[in-house]
Amino acid sequence: MEVKVVKLYNPFPVGPTNIYIINREIVLDSGINLPESVQKLENSLKELDLDFDTAKLVISHPHADHFGSAYLFKKAFAHRNACKKLHDAERSYLELVYIHFQREGLPYRLALRMMENYERVYKGLVIASDSCSAIGGTLKANGDVLKVIHVPGHSYGHIALYHKETSTIFSGDVMLNGITPNPMIEPIDEERRMPVIEQYLETLENLYKLEISRAYPGHRDVVFDYRKIIRNHLEEYEKRSLLIFENAHKKNAFEVATSLFADLKQLFLIMTETIAQLDFLEKRGFVEKRDGKYHITGEKSELVEMWTRIKEKIVSKG
Repeated sequence: MEVKVVKLYNPFPVGPTNIYIINREIVLDSGINLPESVQKLENSLKELDLDFDTAKLVISHPHADHFGSAYLFKKAFAHRNACKKLHDAERSYLELVYIHFQREGLPYRLALRMMENYERVYKGLVIASDSCSAIGGTLKANGDVLKVIHVPGHSYGHIALYHKETSTIFSGDVMLNGITPNPMIEPIDEERRMPVIEQYLETLENLYKLEISRAYPGHRDVVFDYRKIIRNHLEEYEKRSLLIFENAHKKNAFEVATSLFADLKQLFLIMTETIAQLDFLEKRGFVEKRDGKYHITGEKSELVEMWTRIKEKIVSKG
């Protein structure tokens, strides 16, 4: 299997987006819609006698730095959730997120600022497209068969591509060197959300039991010891879970988030991570929400024991 790696600029702290051109046919992710990124991608395609009309785009997950310029491709395939978000450039999704943020204590003025930032900046980084089709269970790339695996947790619309013969996986943002994936909340409607951390734990369990010799991630370096990366992610999620639990009593999610993370430039990320962790703690019986505030209903020692069981269950699959 031939893999060409193209690193495209994006303005986010995680660093350049890794684009993979597989067997001179499939392009995994398009990168963000910025002129320098689009031009580099176009040049990289030309080097392999491809262009936006002939290449087959596969979207790993619906975040701006991964599908922002998907509209350029004539043929695009993704999880149905990703196609839905691409259809209106995430507008419907983000509108629901801002509603949830306000229900979790975010002041209206800050929510309004986020919405204004979307109109001014973000919507230009992702261009809407109707060319996206729901991907099937397998994908062919000039003779090689890749299994499509649903890997929610960082995004519900996240998929990975697995090549069994070479034990190779294109893992997107679920396994990253040196950084832990953010559990982006996934609203179902104005009141309900998906259990994203529960989904992510299931994803890690499924990945841990696979045989993987090389993982091509959405950012940073190729992952070789993927089970070590998964164990590291579990440790970081446990630390964050304990930290939020210890600081949640009689606070809303906004108060918890801003008491723990001072950088309001990353307010979207700290809000979504805090809410996801509180959802997890509430589902597991460690906090209870009353009148917009969270109240601790469990013991720290019990939470530590629970995380020990979670980690043991996942790593026993290897």
